[in-house]
Amino acid sequence: MTVFDAIIAGRLPASFAHRDEHCVAFMDINPITAGHVLVVPRQSVTTIDALDPVVRAHLWDVARRVGAAQRAGLGSKAQHFLLNDGKAASQTVPHVHIHMIPRYGGDTVRTLGRMIWHVSTLLIPRPETTARRERLDALAARIAAHMAG
Repeated sequence: MTVFDAIIAGRLPASFAHRDEHCVAFMDINPITAGHVLVVPRQSVTTIDALDPVVRAHLWDVARRVGAAQRAGLGSKAQHFLLNDGKAASQTVPHVHIHMIPRYGGDTVRTLGRMIWHVSTLLIPRPETTARRERLDALAARIAAHMAG
């Protein structure tokens, strides 16, 4: 069982922007930029090719919709769709997921630095705090409000 399986099952907390029968989208606990979302299939597999084809197509569509919601709800200008497909690609949780990292313009140096910092937090996780969870919940609500079907 992965940490994502535990989140999907409700055994670990998360700030959800979207949930449906095939996938969920929740805030990254160590965001690279404000509004960083993980889009995760309920099917627990390591690589994108191992996903059921219907679920795979749906996952990418939800990621696209998250991107539109990030632009509408957070004012981002663009986003990175980031998929580390397998351990050799630096996938740290062995469960397919797409990072939706909003970009706000003029943030290249800061974002690159945060990407490096993000990798380091995977080695030394930060403890959960109420204030951080409240910030993530607020961002998730702003994105969820713009998740059009």
